[in-house]
Amino acid sequence: MIAALASLTFASCQKDTTPTNPLESTTVDDNQVTSYVDDATNEINDVTMKSDNSQSAALAAFATDSTAASRTVAITFSGDTIIKTVTYVNWTNPNSNNGHVKNGVIRIAILGGPLQSTFLRIATFQNFSIDGNAIEGTRTITKTSDNVYTYTLTGGKVTFTDGTTYTRTSTQTRTWVDGFDTPFNIWDDIWTIEGSETGVNRSGMTYTHTIVNPLMIKLSCRWIVSGTIDITVGTENATVDYGDGACDNQATLTYNGKTYDFNLR
Repeated sequence: MIAALASLTFASCQKDTTPTNPLESTTVDDNQVTSYVDDATNEINDVTMKSDNSQSAALAAFATDSTAASRTVAITFSGDTIIKTVTYVNWTNPNSNNGHVKNGVIRIAILGGPLQSTFLRIATFQNFSIDGNAIEGTRTITKTSDNVYTYTLTGGKVTFTDGTTYTRTSTQTRTWVDGFDTPFNIWDDIWTIEGSETGVNRSGMTYTHTIVNPLMIKLSCRWIVSGTIDITVGTENATVDYGDGACDNQATLTYNGKTYDFNLR
């Protein structure tokens, strides 16, 4: 939700030096965690939309994209629910621009379809990792009205390769503002996001992120293109503004009454 908050080489609009505060380390960590969560979510949506989610999909119960690096999808049925068990071996999605390498399993339970009134996806991560960092939790995506979805993450946890951990629980409302006329191709989608998240960072500090003005994401762009979010870490607070909608890596951070320009990773 808060992709790539900072490279942490701040250029102060007031010509001040880079501020020293608990937000510096947590924004770097949050950058990584958000990128992992968003990448896993895009995988969930991509795999969900790969077929028409009908009984005919069982004819392609196993579909391997390549041999050395593969994403294998096994499809089973439980009543009206489709179960897609996705196994990754050194997989990098060619449609994504972040270059993350995935291993392990995502199990996705799907009820309904994107053009139906009921559309529910419940995804769990099983021995799943991105770039060697273990990902845990359950991602639930529920259609609440036309082009509006609730995204929740429960039990979210990243265990980094150095053994440190970062936890996250979030609830978001995502509105599908463009790309819904091509529902089986997620890569032209544009979404707005509202909501909040909380957890404990790698330093053991509690954090909270609250979206003040809806964030806008375009899957054709690697950065959040607009919106405002408040960040609290311990007793420290700051606000990040992502700009006017242009696809660039420019954003501003306001902390202790001062505003700093910085580049998103």
